[in-house]
Amino acid sequence: MNKIKEARLNMYETVIAYCNNNTAIVATVPAFQTSLAGFATAVDKINLNARMEADVITGIAADKASLRIVLCQKAADLGAVVFAFASTSNNNELMQKTKFTLSELKRLKDGLLSLICTNIRDAAQANLASLATAGVTAATLTDFQTAIDSYANKATSPRNAVSQRSVYSQALNNFFAIADGIVKKQLDKWAVQFKADNIDFYNGYKSNRKIVDPGTSATQIAGDIISANNNLPVQGATVQLVGTSITGSTDADGNFVLKSVAIGPQSIKITKPGFADAIIDNIIVKLGKTSTINKAIEPIAE
Repeated sequence: MNKIKEARLNMYETVIAYCNNNTAIVATVPAFQTSLAGFATAVDKINLNARMEADVITGIAADKASLRIVLCQKAADLGAVVFAFASTSNNNELMQKTKFTLSELKRLKDGLLSLICTNIRDAAQANLASLATAGVTAATLTDFQTAIDSYANKATSPRNAVSQRSVYSQALNNFFAIADGIVKKQLDKWAVQFKADNIDFYNGYKSNRKIVDPGTSATQIAGDIISANNNLPVQGATVQLVGTSITGSTDADGNFVLKSVAIGPQSIKITKPGFADAIIDNIIVKLGKTSTINKAIEPIAE
């Protein structure tokens, strides 16, 4: 999802959050309330497809990296045993086939890594009887072949994932179109009915309807996160604006910034492995202002 779509999604979510914070007023115009429910459904589907679009390739990349580490370690271990055997008989050809360190294997490209690993396996298979004293068995080679096959299959997955990702991208476009249609042709039209008795709500709705460039917005929540046991900055904590997809991460000094935040009362959730989750409610966000939050989070005792 590109930056323009991210800005549109942020606008959708700020509108929903604003309306959800004013449910009593929204209920006074049932037609607006009904359209808002349909709008929220479309936005939920945007978020779902956006996650799928991102996960379909990033998930494969993570799995592939994990399988690559396992394969390289197995290849290095088996290669070392075969190399040691070859050196005792001065078999230079066999030594060359298996002389690979772990770091060298990790640097190989996908196709070459699979080829080298297959050569190491074949070399071990050809000398299996002699390698028995070193603990190499048929089961060892079967396990190694499984690792080769698993990695080879995952290495080709990104190409297949591209087509799957395009499916989610098209779905995203469709749901963006639906959400745009609802907000422009329904919500904006019904909203004028609030002008007579709830002008402040109407003005707030119009303000939140503006698409704000996240990089230039002055309406934001910022602050720093520290550890409650030693007051040191907590790096890498995730800070999420509750009810939206707006998130940030703390830097080395424990600082974070959430931009393009809706005005009005907001809540944030702070998560970090090794620490208890923390939620801060009733953060009052004002247009064009930075709301500053400082929070000490509790480490989880091991």
